[in-house]
Amino acid sequence: MQETQQSEKDMIGSLLDENESECSEFRSSITKSQQHSQSPIKSFKDFKEIPPVLEDGSQQEFPSNDPNNFYFTVQSAFIQQKQHSMSHEFNQYIISQPPIYYPCYQDGFFSQKRTKKLQSSTDQELSISQQCQDQYASLIIQQSFIQGNDFQRDKIFKSIIDDLPLLSKHKFANYVIQKIIENCNQNIRTLIFEQLHPYIIEMCQDKFGCRVIQKLLDFIQNHQKIKLIQSIKNQVLNLIFDQCGNHVIQKIIDLASDAEFIIDIVTNNIDHIVSHPYGCRIAQKCLETFPNFKLQFLYISLIPLCEKLSFCQYGNYIVQHMINQGPSKGFEVIGKYIKARILEVSQDKYASIVAQKYITLASDDDIANICKILMNDCFPPMLLILINNQFGNYVMQNFYSKCNDKQKEQIQIQIHKYEDHQFNQYGRHFLQFLAKCHAF
Repeated sequence: MQETQQSEKDMIGSLLDENESECSEFRSSITKSQQHSQSPIKSFKDFKEIPPVLEDGSQQEFPSNDPNNFYFTVQSAFIQQKQHSMSHEFNQYIISQPPIYYPCYQDGFFSQKRTKKLQSSTDQELSISQQCQDQYASLIIQQSFIQGNDFQRDKIFKSIIDDLPLLSKHKFANYVIQKIIENCNQNIRTLIFEQLHPYIIEMCQDKFGCRVIQKLLDFIQNHQKIKLIQSIKNQVLNLIFDQCGNHVIQKIIDLASDAEFIIDIVTNNIDHIVSHPYGCRIAQKCLETFPNFKLQFLYISLIPLCEKLSFCQYGNYIVQHMINQGPSKGFEVIGKYIKARILEVSQDKYASIVAQKYITLASDDDIANICKILMNDCFPPMLLILINNQFGNYVMQNFYSKCNDKQKEQIQIQIHKYEDHQFNQYGRHFLQFLAKCHAF
């Protein structure tokens, strides 16, 4: 500060001592002249209008027009200038840097850590097949195939065609194969099908490969679907019991017109399939997809098993479908054993759901028969047992909703006979349900 004052004294002489106001005006004029001499920009508006100039003139803005490059180039992260000492607005103006490879048009789609990882993989000149196995590079290749031209698409596909079976089973690369199947022409789909066909069983049983096969079934032609089905026909039962393969079988049932042979396989192995966690899905899919006249033999095999399946963790779904859409004979059989074993069925975790489904669709005569069974004089009272049960109280709520006014009155009379201490937490749930019903 002292040096600055001394230099000013040397420049303006005795003015500092004679007139302080004149001194300050002179100092400000010197400062302004120095600012204009240092920069040709008169204002920040002028600075804003100056177009940014790239250091390397050969590089282009995104997307790249070079057909040999299937990546997209965009401007790199901008470096913000330090705030100017004379204005707080200076930090709003930024200077561009040379572009780098970047996977998406949207700024900020990838973090800085991901971008560095992608740059390092590009520097190492990895093959496209190897890059497909990287979590982030696979996203670049998917985007490049979707938005690229024919030359770029052919370059990507030719680079991975020999590794299709391996890439289809990879946790990241399988998404690249699926995107190619969705966005390519029929000739490329045929090549993919021919490459994967020898490994079809292995692919169907793989966690990621089964997704590629399902995607392929959505887009290949009918004669190719028939060829694929013929390849797995001898292994259908194994695929039904497989965690991944059963999804392929479900896709075949949805899309193939000649998949009735699956009904025969399910009918011949009905005992094991309907009680299996994956097999029951196939049985349900058959019941939901095929018309009833094609399911006659399957229904004949299922009806004797309904009582057993009602208590099964997976088989109860089959019985519920039989109640909703099955033949009338099946509905009668299910209703018969539910009424005969109402106490046992209503207290089971899975069978109670079947009982609720049946009561919802039961006729008035069936409801009257169930009401007579519940009102029988026995000890302990059957009505109280179900009301106080963890699952039975929901059956009773559903049953009460189906009763007519006279039957509801009978149930209320029976409940008023019991003392408050005779109801546990589940029984109190039923009492709250009754209070809500009569509140309206």
